[in-house]
Order: sequence, then structure tokens, then C-alpha cells
Amino acid sequence: MHNRSLRPFRKPLLISLIVVIIALVVIWPVINHTSQVAAAQAGAGGPNSPAVPEVLASPLNGGCYIAAPSDCRIHLEPFTINLNPGAKMVKFQLVAARSGGLQTVIYDWRPDISNPAPSSGSVYSPSLVSQDFAAVCGKTYNIYLQGSDTLDGGSSYNMGVTGQFTCPSTVP
Repeated sequence: MHNRSLRPFRKPLLISLIVVIIALVVIWPVINHTSQVAAAQAGAGGPNSPAVPEVLASPLNGGCYIAAPSDCRIHLEPFTINLNPGAKMVKFQLVAARSGGLQTVIYDWRPDISNPAPSSGSVYSPSLVSQDFAAVCGKTYNIYLQGSDTLDGGSSYNMGVTGQFTCPSTVP
């Protein structure tokens, strides 16, 4: 009689146990990664911790508009890149990430003789050759600003990202 009184609770208990196991499998890697990043940023992660970027940027703002029928353009507002004192800009890129996974470098800056890195200062305000970039109408994008300075050891970092935006699909 004791065994029969638990039967109605077996199925809900089994379902609850399965949900808890799935939640732990999904959530634990996120919690573990977050704690590793926090430790690295605090400098407590040890020699094998991921590097903390030495180059940062102001907020990256942009959107999309129709320039002509079937001609959409991504527009980015001016931004600044903040370097550590004594560092020089190595490179920066703007990468358009379209929903569905396609990523395209739409702007690539590297210093050379005709376009030298700033000789002093810790804030770099790039003057883009173009602030409007070709886009596919009706598609959704994020724009990432990636780059590095001389203190980043050759690694590039995401310094900023726009919010997600969708290009219009029809002419108003």
C-alpha cells in the first residue's frame, strides 16, 4: 500500500529531475565562463588567463537607410578609440555581421607611410573614408569594431558593437 501512494508523484518527480539536469548542463558552462572572465579582468586568473584588451572604444552607433530603389546603406556615427598611454594603434576593422552568420569586413585600417598611426595621445578619432557602406535591403545586421594597439600582443578584440538593426526592404 505504501508503494501505491507514491505512484502519482513518480512522473512529475522524474520530469523535474530531467529539467534540473538539463538546466545544469546548459547553465553551468555560462556561469563558469563568466567567472573566468571576471577573474581575468580582476587580474586574479593566473598566467593562463585570457588577456584583457588594452584598447577600448566609445559607443558604436549605426543604422540602415535606402539610398535609392534596391540600394541600402549602413551608416555609422563617428566614434573614438581609446588607447593606453604610450600605446600606438596597430589596426582596426569594421565588420558587418548579417543574420544567418555571414560576416564581411567593410573597413580595414592599418598604419602605413601615407596613413601613420597618431604620434601621441591616447584617444584616436578615425576619419573614415566612408561612413556609409553597402548593405542588402531587408537584412538584419550588427556592426563590430575590432582592433588592437601595441600593448595587445597582436590579438584583435571586439571594442564595440552596434545594436541589431534591419535595413528597410521597400522604398517608402
